[in-house]
Amino acid sequence: MVGYLHFTGKRGRTQFVLHDVLGLTVWEAQLPHTQESRFARRRTLKALDRLDRAGCRRLLAPCPLMPQYPAVHTRGLWQALAVPLALTDLRVRGLEPRRSVAALQSDRMTRSLYRTCIALAGEVGALSLSVRQDNGLVWRLQQELGLPLVDRPGDVTLSFQPGVSQPGFFPLGGDDPEIGCFRLTLPGLTLPEGCPELPVLAALLDAGRLPLHQMLVIPDFS
Repeated sequence: MVGYLHFTGKRGRTQFVLHDVLGLTVWEAQLPHTQESRFARRRTLKALDRLDRAGCRRLLAPCPLMPQYPAVHTRGLWQALAVPLALTDLRVRGLEPRRSVAALQSDRMTRSLYRTCIALAGEVGALSLSVRQDNGLVWRLQQELGLPLVDRPGDVTLSFQPGVSQPGFFPLGGDDPEIGCFRLTLPGLTLPEGCPELPVLAALLDAGRLPLHQMLVIPDFS
């Protein structure tokens, strides 16, 4: 189970509401007033204790008062949607994916990176791979991918290391990647008030309840 703290900005008492989000149990702790109010700290600590006793093991957003309380991270979600992110970025910039090079960067070959290589192979013209590897791995990848691995900068770069997002460069290695100008959404998903969308999508993925084929990567230049 996961949960989140929701300061309502209204008077009243702390209340706990149980939600079902695509089969995932989500606890909402509704706290009165705001995080800056006089008794916010005391209410927060009591709410966290209650959530813990109810079986909530992770928060959908970190709690500054108790940073040690486990939180849901979004790295796995962004990496799972790395391919549609790269393709959407290319198209937004007027580039044809089939004529483009997608670069992938990492300090090691991981399962997520390998899956991304395989999935991208059918969508782009070539891959540029920057990862600690041996020639045997390169040869195997070329055989499986059916397209060349080139040695040049990519038209779009997916980095599986921490970094700062820039146009055409997306670092997906931090706990919670900050990807500028794009957002992830699941059409038709209705969330409880105050529930953070991206972390709950990540929690659904962790629980095996997220229909990845329905997820959309939306340009957002606001």
